[in-house]
Amino acid sequence: MTVVDPGGRGLEDVLADLQWRFVRRDVFTFEPGRWQFLAGEPSALIVSEGLVRVEGLGDAEDLAHGDFLFVPHDVRFALNALSEAQVLRIQLTPVGTGSAMDALPPRVLLTDFTRHASLAATMMQHLVQECPDPNGVQGDRVATLIASMAIESWHSRGCAPKRWLLRVNEPGVARAVAAMHADPGQEWTVEALARVALASRSGFAARFQEATGLTPGRYLTKLRVERAQRFLVEKDASVGAVARRLGYRSDTAFGRAFRRHTGLTPSEWRRAAHMSSAETATAAPG
Repeated sequence: MTVVDPGGRGLEDVLADLQWRFVRRDVFTFEPGRWQFLAGEPSALIVSEGLVRVEGLGDAEDLAHGDFLFVPHDVRFALNALSEAQVLRIQLTPVGTGSAMDALPPRVLLTDFTRHASLAATMMQHLVQECPDPNGVQGDRVATLIASMAIESWHSRGCAPKRWLLRVNEPGVARAVAAMHADPGQEWTVEALARVALASRSGFAARFQEATGLTPGRYLTKLRVERAQRFLVEKDASVGAVARRLGYRSDTAFGRAFRRHTGLTPSEWRRAAHMSSAETATAAPG
């Protein structure tokens, strides 16, 4: 079960941990009654003309000019044109996995997106129709920004379900999780977390595992490794610097925890991430 800090930084933490790679772009032009089946990769799309019906994501939804849909997970769905229509689409792939990805809803649907989030809509239109070469770092950053702005708009407009960032109703656990997310490099013992939760050590440990499916120690390790993945991709920092920032006293201890979680050492993971990014940029069609 996923737990994300529900406090003021909950949304910021989710967005900070989410990165996307641009894979491809499409302009779908529809005659009435035409279908477009999407194979199941994360996608963001805007209806630039006409009316289309989205099938396969729960209840059917009709999207009109200016409406936006973001499907962050690998889910098959289809577009059915109810009139002559045009849809702009970017296909994405997430960089890494973790609690931030788990926290995302099955779909983010925003009506009148071009008015409520005009900058994001303009960026997406440019990326799909005007950018001469969206592959590589520029396309990745723009795609990540579009997705983040869409999620932020979805949240601020009240479209998000209540407590979607938090999958637990235990206030003490929520306080402890918020503290870990705020400072994952802190030396968090069960006793220290129990004090934050205003609970006894044994009672807190049992409630924490019931709420999250993990012991406090394993949850902290998972959080640290996910933050490390972000730092290793984003930052030009040594493995040792990342280890120290996340509270590990030695590179060996950090490497052991990282490998247990990912199957790779930090250096191997960084090389693989960079190689994957380069291959995606080379292979992706325009």
